[in-house]
Amino acid sequence: MLYNGSVIIMKNLLNYCVIKWYENDLAARNIRLEEYLRRYGLDGIEQLIYGTHIPIPDYSKSTVGVHLAYWPYWLDFWRGNITVVEGQFKNKQEKLRYFGGAVNKSEWLSVIRKNIKIALRQSPEYLVWHVAECRPAEMYTFSFSYNDDEVLEAAAEVFNCIDECIPDDVSVFFENLWWPGLRLLDKKSVCRFFSLIKKKNVGIMLDTGHLLNTDSKIENEKQAVEYIASRISALGAEAGRIKGVHLNCSLSGKYQQSFGHCAPQCMDPHILLKHVVAIDQHMPFTHTGIKRILKMIKPDYLVNELNYKNFSQLDILLAKQLTACGLSGSGEKYSG
Repeated sequence: MLYNGSVIIMKNLLNYCVIKWYENDLAARNIRLEEYLRRYGLDGIEQLIYGTHIPIPDYSKSTVGVHLAYWPYWLDFWRGNITVVEGQFKNKQEKLRYFGGAVNKSEWLSVIRKNIKIALRQSPEYLVWHVAECRPAEMYTFSFSYNDDEVLEAAAEVFNCIDECIPDDVSVFFENLWWPGLRLLDKKSVCRFFSLIKKKNVGIMLDTGHLLNTDSKIENEKQAVEYIASRISALGAEAGRIKGVHLNCSLSGKYQQSFGHCAPQCMDPHILLKHVVAIDQHMPFTHTGIKRILKMIKPDYLVNELNYKNFSQLDILLAKQLTACGLSGSGEKYSG
């Protein structure tokens, strides 16, 4: 896809996960996902596959990338700090479910391999791998047990243990978060991380919303664009590793300041998810300044990674972001 005469975006994509209510919504609107993508000028999907079961229906023909399963909390488990790990869960059954039935790191690596095997059934051009670590309480306190370099080193160890199951022609893009790990706030850490990775066909999937979550002082989209641009510039040559963009906007500074960085007594999965979504908003960019970011990066893949409950909501969100980017596919032809 040619963008604004100067920036080539090879693939313009939508984040999608095969879940019942999305499929029911498509059926109710009497439209296939492939047709929906065409009507917005999209080239395919980045499919979220978090389990070890083959998703039905099969969207392999539309799948360009696959977002792999991820565990926000894992480093204590990897290091064998069993007492600490068990303290993060209500009981052993909850811990077992969280790690996909794995009781040790060897079995956890098997769970990861199975997830990758299912992902590769979609014939993707790339896979996305989160690089971050955060204990449940730390999601509130922001007082972390591990620093970026500790997480990056351990994440490289994990990845190097399973990289043999990924074909050479399938890229792996490591995604940034706002928790310790690949936060993209220090170019030396980024450089060191990639020096530890054995696989050659790798890069960065820049999540713009995740990057914005690292600064709670940002109040509007204009400031957001400036912040993203400054962080990319600060990466220097390491910015060349950015091959894809998860494009979304997150202006959650007020919320981040509202809970006083104190963890509640009850932190069940539903409460944690609500909290994380309040920080990580995945709203569309509407400020045309976002085109500046795309020109800086010249990504091979642009993923419109938005938080949508149904396709009626997505119609609105997606049209706003595509318009801000100056991309075709406003959806005006869609009458469903």
